[in-house]
Amino acid sequence: MNGKKMMVCGILAIFAGLTVAPCSDQPVLRRTQPFMRQKLVFASQILEGITLERFGLVTTNAAALRDMSQTNAFLLLKNPEYLALSTNFQASVDALAEAANAKNLRAATAAYQKMTESCVECHKIFRREQFIMDRSQPAGK
Repeated sequence: MNGKKMMVCGILAIFAGLTVAPCSDQPVLRRTQPFMRQKLVFASQILEGITLERFGLVTTNAAALRDMSQTNAFLLLKNPEYLALSTNFQASVDALAEAANAKNLRAATAAYQKMTESCVECHKIFRREQFIMDRSQPAGK
């Protein structure tokens, strides 16, 4: 009897899993999402540091962003456009770190804005490419 109950429960669990399978309109978790979310956390901490004039927080998180920009998988693609955007991002992060080390609020704010603009520009280009690639793949991949 216990074996039958287990089998029935197993079949019901499988059936329930099939009926609640995500539909195609659900967002797909991409391999890059955790990496990009971590960059967003660092950027948020930088903004907090600038707002509260906690320059150590700015410096620490700028260094973390800089490290991430040098070790990410996108560099392996050797896409010239991405490499140029990445170089601009790194330069703005370097300027941000220098401003934070000098405790220059105005320069740190300007560098943060420039860094954010480079993020938006990169996402504008590569999100569009990723969208096109996702739409060209067969469903379920």
